[in-house]
Amino acid sequence: MERSMVRRYIKLYFLLAGAYVRSRLQYRLSFGLMCFGIVISEICLLGLLGALLAKFRTVNGWTWAEVVFLYGLGNLAYSFMRILGSQLDDFDRYIIRGELDGVLIKPVPPLFYILANRVELIHVSRALTSVAIFVVAFHLSGIRWTLDVALFTLTTILSGTLIMFTLMLISATVALWTTKSGKLTDLLISATKEATAFPISIYPLAVRLLLTFVLPVAFVTYYPAQQLLQKGEFLGMPELFQFGAPVVALVMLCVSYLFWCSGLRRYHSTGS
Repeated sequence: MERSMVRRYIKLYFLLAGAYVRSRLQYRLSFGLMCFGIVISEICLLGLLGALLAKFRTVNGWTWAEVVFLYGLGNLAYSFMRILGSQLDDFDRYIIRGELDGVLIKPVPPLFYILANRVELIHVSRALTSVAIFVVAFHLSGIRWTLDVALFTLTTILSGTLIMFTLMLISATVALWTTKSGKLTDLLISATKEATAFPISIYPLAVRLLLTFVLPVAFVTYYPAQQLLQKGEFLGMPELFQFGAPVVALVMLCVSYLFWCSGLRRYHSTGS
């Protein structure tokens, strides 16, 4: 029974997502230009990063290849999160326009419907660019590709995606109390994305603690990189943190979903 339910939801997800994708592809030139713009912006950011590191050589003991490795790893998680959670960008629209009322009476979980209702493929171009950057940085960092490394890397990317998604979900859920949360979501996601691109050792202690225990994006890139790059730089934290991304992702998933459910229970229609 449970397996058939899972298959049903998977099929429904692709039906809803596919319908939105087909509607977007009606404007192929616009779609192509947006994808091209994202690729160019990623290349420009990488060029800026390269220029900075060319001037300073290293960032607190991290080489250019190692910093690009962090950038690629974090950008992969960010890209997949954007593909998964496109609708959360402007979730407050559901409340302001009264659209959430219609979602709540549908015969599927509200969060499932919201996530499946719009899947932005333009972020696939960002993901593909990030894969290319990550593969090159992986090679330049001298990491040996083994089955263990491959499994650890895939687990890290999946966990990082979930961690960033849960932060986005939490910030979007705030709108269930305040009506608007778009600017908070944009600020939080932009800040955490930038934080994953550099080693947290460059930040003051208070910021390192924030990025480890409150907004745990250090588990998206920094701590897993200790295992992959064999840096051994734990800043006084337990060495087990290098394996902690899946646990943190699971905890954050539970916390964010409970917060979402709490928000729905307190939701009152705006009457729009």
